Amino acid sequence: MKKILYGTTALIAVSMVAGSASAADKIKLGLGGYWRAVVVAGDTDNDAATAAAGAIDNREHGFAQESEIYFSGKTTLDNGVKFGVMVQLEGETSGDQIDNTYIWADGSFGRIEFGETWGPGLLMNYGGVGEKLDSHGDFASHTHATLHNGLGLNSYSGAAGLISTPEQKINYFTPRMGGFQLGIGYVPENKTGSASTTNSDASALDTKLQGTVANEMIDVGANYTGKFGGASVQAYGDYTTSETESTAIGVAAGKDADIWGVGMAIGMSGFKVGGKYTKAENQGGVAATAATLERVNWRIGADYSTGPWSVGIVYHKANQEIAGAVAGTKSARDDETKYISVGGTYNLGPGIKLFGGLQFWDFQDSANVAAASPGTEGDNTIGVIGTKLSF
Repeated sequence: MKKILYGTTALIAVSMVAGSASAADKIKLGLGGYWRAVVVAGDTDNDAATAAAGAIDNREHGFAQESEIYFSGKTTLDNGVKFGVMVQLEGETSGDQIDNTYIWADGSFGRIEFGETWGPGLLMNYGGVGEKLDSHGDFASHTHATLHNGLGLNSYSGAAGLISTPEQKINYFTPRMGGFQLGIGYVPENKTGSASTTNSDASALDTKLQGTVANEMIDVGANYTGKFGGASVQAYGDYTTSETESTAIGVAAGKDADIWGVGMAIGMSGFKVGGKYTKAENQGGVAATAATLERVNWRIGADYSTGPWSVGIVYHKANQEIAGAVAGTKSARDDETKYISVGGTYNLGPGIKLFGGLQFWDFQDSANVAAASPGTEGDNTIGVIGTKLSF
């Protein structure tokens, strides 16, 4: 598969330099991005009976913010091929201050991307319908409920599903033909934010003794967009396989991580319904002798839009298998998170949106332990109101 990917990349490179290669204008960067603010209030309950059992006393109101600034630019060569660059800066201090930085080329051959970005498992997906609380969604930058059991909501596949970060990679997307498009991405190593190379150990270039999940990842996706009568249809499917490497020579590597997902959305006369399903194996990394642990995420939703208004509802459930107390076994108690949101948005003007609604959370069998952990189980009912300014 990697040889096919390398060969495809070479052909694309040849096609891009064929003919005239001069550009009308040098790439000039422009600014974009967003800033969102949220006020929350509600009720957060914990299942532990006493503080000694791990009861959590949460403040039941609060503020939240999240922002990003985009630096982007592009130019078109005389032969029609477009080249561009994207750098996305987090507006708040974070562990990965710039989480997307890549270059791209686009033409009759399709599109190729190189750098730290998402893969086909995220970029080609459809079915995420119904979520109107802009401050939340699949692994949003922040939520408004303490994630007691540590199991977030993430129905994406690829690197986005396995490790939830935009790893350094190369992506290729075919031109869309008859509504269909194919994408393939390759990640040599889970680089964990390294600025200059793809390895996660800065002391040695391209070492394979990392012990990390999702190395040599191949991410393949396909989607379709079209219309049947008065209905719009969007569908996708993807599969990703990867290697978990040894931590040292002679040490058995952990189990390999794999993930796949499907989704669909159908719209008509302002209404839209859709859903997604994702299944991952060993995404957290487990020992070679341990039991195979699966994570399943699925969501269904519906929304309706008219003029500047939009309302929606979504139900989302995530389930993670946990290792048992005896090596090689699974616990009878899985981590489980359930989430419902009902909300709406109103566009005040270009790039200015108000949103609000309710979130309902339910956390069960938690803390990644084989036995019960009531101190980290609970329910949350939260009201949300906020605004998002896009620029």
